[in-house]
Amino acid sequence: MPADLKRTTLPVSRILMATILLIHVQSLVYLGARHAPVVDEVGHLPAGLSHWYLHQFDLYCVNPPLVRSFGTLPLYVMAVPFDFPRGPATLRERSEFSLGEQWITTEKATFLRDFTIARWACIPFSLLGAVTCFLWARELSGAKAGWIALCLWCFCPNILAHASLITPDAGAAAVGVAACYVFRKWLTHRTLRWAAFTGVMLGLTLLTKFTWLFLLGVWPLCWLAFRVSSRHSPSDAMRPTADVSDRESQFVTRRMTGTLNRRWRDDLGHLSLIVLMAFWLLNNGYLFEDSLQPLGKFQFFSQSLSGHEPGVVAAEGGNRFRGTLLEYFPVPVPRNFLQGIDHIKFEYEMGYPSYLRGVKRHGGWWYYYLYAMLVKMPVGTLVLIGVAAGAVVCRRSSVCANASENEVQGERQGVSPPSTIGASSRRADAAPLAGGMVKQAKEDAIPPGTVGVHWFETFYLLAPAVCTLWLVSSQTGFNHHLRYVLPAFPFLFIFASRTALLLDSRSRLIKAVPIVCMAWMIISSLSIYPHSLSYFNELAGGPINGWKHLDYSNIDWGQDLILAKEWVEQHPEAKPLYVLSTGYVTPEQMGIETQRLQMTTQASPDGKSLCRELAPGWYIVGLTRLVDPNDSFHELLQREPDGYIGYSMRVYHVR
Repeated sequence: MPADLKRTTLPVSRILMATILLIHVQSLVYLGARHAPVVDEVGHLPAGLSHWYLHQFDLYCVNPPLVRSFGTLPLYVMAVPFDFPRGPATLRERSEFSLGEQWITTEKATFLRDFTIARWACIPFSLLGAVTCFLWARELSGAKAGWIALCLWCFCPNILAHASLITPDAGAAAVGVAACYVFRKWLTHRTLRWAAFTGVMLGLTLLTKFTWLFLLGVWPLCWLAFRVSSRHSPSDAMRPTADVSDRESQFVTRRMTGTLNRRWRDDLGHLSLIVLMAFWLLNNGYLFEDSLQPLGKFQFFSQSLSGHEPGVVAAEGGNRFRGTLLEYFPVPVPRNFLQGIDHIKFEYEMGYPSYLRGVKRHGGWWYYYLYAMLVKMPVGTLVLIGVAAGAVVCRRSSVCANASENEVQGERQGVSPPSTIGASSRRADAAPLAGGMVKQAKEDAIPPGTVGVHWFETFYLLAPAVCTLWLVSSQTGFNHHLRYVLPAFPFLFIFASRTALLLDSRSRLIKAVPIVCMAWMIISSLSIYPHSLSYFNELAGGPINGWKHLDYSNIDWGQDLILAKEWVEQHPEAKPLYVLSTGYVTPEQMGIETQRLQMTTQASPDGKSLCRELAPGWYIVGLTRLVDPNDSFHELLQREPDGYIGYSMRVYHVR
């Protein structure tokens, strides 16, 4: 390529990337200012401020503190006032939500501004996820794949919805995929610098969400698979089987074996460094809060850790490790990190009512998150993932068929397989072997993108996504949020970006597949913006029919109270007015004047039951309440609404 053309091409790609990222940032900025505080944010904000003001981590211990600490740092610098109770919160108490409610009531004039600032402070996490998807996909499948992965992240409605909040899900997805990308770099180069960087990223990842604990098992497995299968290790064909008298060949063999053993020792040392740095950073994130405390001193409430019988909940908790050798084991994590794991396990064992496809029941479904992905991810994204999966299957079948054909042809030509060749035919000269060693040494640092043209790249890319889905789906105590599997999304985006290879096809029909899918995804997402939290794809009937499939944070999390206030201002005739929203923020705190709800009870026509009658007036009701069969306003769902507020609230005029 001519130098002048190269100089003009590079800035264009950078400008295009900057433009996409700028659109993404502007989208998040607007969403952060237009949404009212959602359910979990009311708890995350006081918890984040408590980390800065009190240096305590008892509040919202069911999630690690990184994202909310990052979000509330500007508020701490601004010296936003917050009245915290003295002393740490008691075990099993979720007091962060009541504290958040009290603070909103006290700071009624400024709480929306403060939530917006905290949300904007979390935008860099999303930028990290976008850039990582671009770099990883580009190294695997080329520049076109990088652009596809970048757009899949930046325009995904689920990423837009949760990256604009101070909840940890989008931040955990971004930091997690960045950590896996850095670990892949270490696998490629296996240097001390990349090992240290990987340890830092793993520690940050563990500070975002407990789900990522599976990396402590998946990464060593991936490393072992890589060492066994990669071309870093001398293959059997490279190992000489020389005679005893061949001293030169024996010398080369010893050199090769020593190099291989040294690499194994170096890798194990690097892995140890990664784990040590990760746990050191994890403890720093909690300010070494009761680190190395003996396991027997903890009070647990989950059946798994307390040892209680199923169905028994002790007020004082328990500890199944007391009286065992593990009682004196120093736990290498902060106290509230382990207490948070116990608390969230306790909540799953206790269970909550869950909703799916019109059914409300106690407990969940193992397929809930798979179904939620099918109805909440854009159809274009789903098609790209399906095409990429089909390409992997076809490629595997083609490779197996070619291997069998080569073996048959070799037998016809009288060539024995490598395993049947005699020792004399396998004897290698010392000079070629020495040359092979030099070549192998030069390949210690493989250039980016060359690890991957085999099965390991697919295995390593999909392992975090599969583990996330399996881990979250196995907890069926309750199902509320698609956001729990958001950490799997960036890996699926990178996997789907492999369809960029279709753009090089001679067939116009095949070449159109990724183009049409990407256009469909972007148009589908932007068509309902800024209501990205309520997004449902066309197969599910769109967001207007989303309530038929899922509830809560998937469609109505209390985010549209600002729009409800604007609707009330535009309809002064809506009197008397009753607002029944989802979440902890009340209409009065938002400045909406409402009346006290009064309901009358009368006997049914058959006299066998009681019927509730709504007082005449205007009702603004959130869909999470409407879809609940046990809610007093469920019957309104059968009526044609008189208006819509976003896709999460409906307006009814009861005459």
